[in-house]
Amino acid sequence: MRCLQRKQVSEDSAAVFEVVDTEIPSVAEDEVLVEVKACSLSPVNTKILKEAFKRDPQEALVLCVGHDVSGVIKSVGSRVASVKEGDEVVGVLPLDTATSGCGEFCVFKEFDIVKKPNRVSHEDAAGTVGDAVRAYTALHYHTHVCAGDTVLIMDGATPSGNIAVQLAQLWGAKIMTTYSTLPEKQFLESFHSNLAQILELNQRSTLLVSSVMEETGGVGVDCVVDNGVRLFSNEEDIALLGEKSKYPKPHKVDVISCLGFAGKWVTSHPDLQLDPPDCQQLFLRNASVSFLFPPAWTLMHAQHGRYQHILIDIMEKLDKGSLKCKIAQRVSLDEAATTLKGLEDVRVGKVVLKM
Repeated sequence: MRCLQRKQVSEDSAAVFEVVDTEIPSVAEDEVLVEVKACSLSPVNTKILKEAFKRDPQEALVLCVGHDVSGVIKSVGSRVASVKEGDEVVGVLPLDTATSGCGEFCVFKEFDIVKKPNRVSHEDAAGTVGDAVRAYTALHYHTHVCAGDTVLIMDGATPSGNIAVQLAQLWGAKIMTTYSTLPEKQFLESFHSNLAQILELNQRSTLLVSSVMEETGGVGVDCVVDNGVRLFSNEEDIALLGEKSKYPKPHKVDVISCLGFAGKWVTSHPDLQLDPPDCQQLFLRNASVSFLFPPAWTLMHAQHGRYQHILIDIMEKLDKGSLKCKIAQRVSLDEAATTLKGLEDVRVGKVVLKM
């Protein structure tokens, strides 16, 4: 079979994406073999992978690419009871998977997949499931968002931000979100007409906190879901630590300043550094910080019931039209390698591999 892999010889060398030929994987007694029909493309975070699996920095790192998959079951293990051959399923491959979602076949554990509704296309299922698990984890399990809460979601036009905005709206929350480019603003205004505030975020903006406080009457928000933050404001420190990006992120002090009483900050920054003044501000607000790492669901096996509930609920909402997937581009397996190199610039909509 053909599949896409990412290979990096060392930290100093450039990553190479290439389509390789491999054997069709065999399945264990609790696994299923899935013929991939669609797989969404997402950036590969090699730093987290190296730390999670204790890879030698000098060792060549070969990664499977693509984790959010929709397809058809071709064979099942002897102990699999919940699905059968021919079922259309959707799921998220574990971070340590040995098979790439961007390929002809991949292997899932039985409880990492659910049946796909007939009315939902493979492209929509694959394009939604990963970002929806992320949003569901942040809004339900970390912050327990409910009707009447005020939520600030950073980068609301990005695929993960868009799904988070939709879920929070379904649960009755008041939403504020940010954008960085004109296409993002136009998308938010057309797709989400009833948002409380759509705020521009740039590297030197001081309007975020003042706009949030004006909207909430000086109270602050109940929840902030970021897409990464800046730890430093000094340009030299930012350049030294590699934080410089063409798409701005909020400063950690601004995020804390937006929180109200007992506010909850859900961060995607894996190396968050809180100084004593930051901690004091959180303490005085009775606020808390949670770290968002959705792959933890499939890396551990103690929460299968909850994880299955998330996947089933996502597919039900997608089937009913409560959740909608914005697909920016459909690519072939041969085009995926080139597309992945410029994936950071696709800010609105999901890029989906169609087999």
